[in-house]
Amino acid sequence: MAKKSPAEQQLKKYVKARTKGKEEPICVFIKIREAKDVVDLKIKDTENGIVELRVSSTNEHYPKWYTHGYLIDLKNLRLNYKEIKNSLEVQDVLLNPAKLVHAATKQLLTKLDKDYGGILPDGKKLFWKTEKFKKSKDPYKVKMKAM
Repeated sequence: MAKKSPAEQQLKKYVKARTKGKEEPICVFIKIREAKDVVDLKIKDTENGIVELRVSSTNEHYPKWYTHGYLIDLKNLRLNYKEIKNSLEVQDVLLNPAKLVHAATKQLLTKLDKDYGGILPDGKKLFWKTEKFKKSKDPYKVKMKAM
């Protein structure tokens, strides 16, 4: 097995620390695309409680820079880490973003559902992934370009 780059190790360590309950704030991780051959990592705080993880890859099958995933604070979802028994409680909130009060989180979950076709469980209770890793094309924009 190939040795992981320092950026890949930093990414894994950061996600693990924020989802294990050891570091505040505790977050839900939604993965959009697998991180392979990572050479650089950008951790971008977009809104209150939402962190975007962008990675740079040397793999020719991936874009140079892409969004690996998002970390969403459990407080934005109105959940408490100690009270979560299984992933079904988190799934109920993630699949019904209209119930959320936090506007930025509601907008992000709606965008992920529209662009990537929904959110599915990915093993542990705070780990989730999108159904597709490529954005679905808007049919109206495609028609406008053809005209």
